[in-house]
Parts: sequence; C-alpha cells; structure tokens
Amino acid sequence: MNEKKHIIVVDDEELNLFLLEGILADEYLVTTVDSGASCLDKMNDIKPDIVLLDVEMPDMDGLETCKRIQEISECPVIFVSAKGSLQERLAGYAAGGYDYIVKPINGHELTAKLKLILSQESEKQSLKDNIESSYNTVMTALTSSSELGCILSFADKIHEAYNYKEVANLVLITMKQFGVETTLHIRGEIEKEYYSSNGICPPMEVEIMELLRHKGRIYDFSQRTQVNEKRISILVKNMPEDKEKYGRLKDHLPFILRIADGYIKNLDVSFKMLEQEKQLRKTVTQVNSQLVEVEKNLQQSNNMCFQAMNNLVDDFELRLEYLALSEEQENKLKEMVNSHTEKAVQTLENTDEINKTFSSILVKLRNLLE
Repeated sequence: MNEKKHIIVVDDEELNLFLLEGILADEYLVTTVDSGASCLDKMNDIKPDIVLLDVEMPDMDGLETCKRIQEISECPVIFVSAKGSLQERLAGYAAGGYDYIVKPINGHELTAKLKLILSQESEKQSLKDNIESSYNTVMTALTSSSELGCILSFADKIHEAYNYKEVANLVLITMKQFGVETTLHIRGEIEKEYYSSNGICPPMEVEIMELLRHKGRIYDFSQRTQVNEKRISILVKNMPEDKEKYGRLKDHLPFILRIADGYIKNLDVSFKMLEQEKQLRKTVTQVNSQLVEVEKNLQQSNNMCFQAMNNLVDDFELRLEYLALSEEQENKLKEMVNSHTEKAVQTLENTDEINKTFSSILVKLRNLLE
C-alpha cells in the first residue's frame, strides 16, 4: 500500500484550516499551522510533499513565506487567496509559487490539482535527469566555447532537429550553457507544447507564460524575462545578477529565438508537405485501382462485342438461304451487313486505343508510387 503524501496547510483563519483538513484528511496526512513562521518551523521537522499557503496573513504574508520555503526546500507551494488578478498571480509566481487557487475553494478542483501535481513531481526527477545528461554531453564538447560559440553551435545543430521536441531540447541545452533555467512554449501547426529545463512546467508558469505572450516581444519582471516570437516563447527564470552578463544574455535571447522560430516554420512546412504527399499517394493508389477496373471492364466489353458480331454474321449467312432471295438481293444484304460490321469493328478498334491510353496512365501512376 502506498504511503500517504504529507501536506502542510497554512492559514491564519481557523475555519479555513478546518475546512481544508476535512477535504484532504481521507487521502493525505495533513498538518495545519496558523502562520508563516510556524510553517517554516514545521519544514525543519517534516518534509511535506505540498504546501497550501494563504497569501494574506499577519506578520509574515504568504509571499514572504514562500520565498523562505524555496530557500530550504523544493516542495511545491500552492497559493490560496481570495484575490486572483494578473498582478497578484505574477507576484505569487515571482515568489516561487507552483499554482494559484482563488477562494472559495472547490474540493474536487483542489484534490484534482493535488493529484496532478504529485504525479508531475514523480516524473520530474527522471525528466530532469535526461536534460542534465544531455547538458553534460554538450558541456564536454563546448567547455572552452564562448557565448558566441554556443550560439553558432545552436544555429548549426538546429538543422539536425526533426521535430518540436528536438528543437526544444536544443534551446534548453543552449540556455544551460548560459547558466539559466528556462521554460519554452512552442506553438507549431501540428501541436502546441511546453518544455522546461526542470522537467514539468507548473500550472502557474504555464498560465503566466500565456498571459505574457501578448505583452510585447520582451517582458521583464522580478529576476525573470520572457521573450516572444510568433511560434515560440522563452521564459528565463533566473536572469544573471551581473549587469554585463544580463545585458549580453538579453541581446542573445531574441537572436536565438528568431533562429528557433524560423526553423519551427520550416518544420511546419515539411510536416504539411509530408501530409500532402501521404494524401497524394493515397489518392493515386485509389485512382490506380479504379483505372485497372475500368481497363478490365473495357476489355471484357470489347470481347463480348466481337463475339456478338461474329455470331450475327454466322446466323445471317445460315438463315439467308431460307429467305428465297435472288442472287442480287443476297449480295446487297451481304454488302449492307458487311458495311455495318466494318464500322462496328472500327469503333471497337478505337476502344482498343483507349485501352492503350489507360495502360499508359497506369504505368505512370505505378511509377509515382515507387
């Protein structure tokens, strides 16, 4: 049986603590505290899996508490607040929040979010290890490279990417060279997806990136910067404190993103052409089958017509002697029958030409399929 996950609930209102504990107690171990300071004390004693944190509290508010939690733990923090404007959510995200829930709390929504976050956390480490492994490989090759060398390497290697995920991994690895943690949002025609150097993107991070996508090409807040292009956005979560490094990175980011955006556009064109080729091959195959059937039917019709004419001529000659006609009358009838028979044969020969045309078309279609 799986061990219950541990959740700390922080709120200065006793009623809120009682309600949240009632919602969570059946599925989780719940510890309730009434202040940020008490929460930090508990963090030293236990290692919770998630912290539910009220924003507005006396002495130490939720934002400050969250910042201090981030200094001692990687535990996800979900803010619980009666307010949910963009500025308040930005402040929560800047403080290190993982998600943001607006009161009154819906019990089903809360438990669903908790299950999703816990599931993502279980995947986070393995995904992070993959990024770290790729980073170490590239780091070995680029140990002595300058920042320009990183960018040139990125511009060269991106042409080896065959899908959005490979483009994202290359951008994330390149950003690792600059010593920053990043999240990407790629908006291709085939799919739209988020990618993070930490593995899984927190819901609040996804929400913030979507909101900032419409706030101009470059948006700075706190120690973070988001750069937007048409098909890709990048959020740098720990811009350098050194002013020179900060300035250089801010110059590099739009250039790197323009390269990535252009390549994503090329991928979209390639994907579209592949789909068109697939549909064309499917159509050609169908037309080929239909033409084969038409050719077969035409050949059968020709054979039947030739046989019918031969039978007609044979029957005519057999019955002619019973008509008691003069030799002159017989000759005229024979001439008339022969004349019409020759016309029918000519018509059938024209049909043979049609068959030959169909055969030529079939050969060309088969060549297209090879």
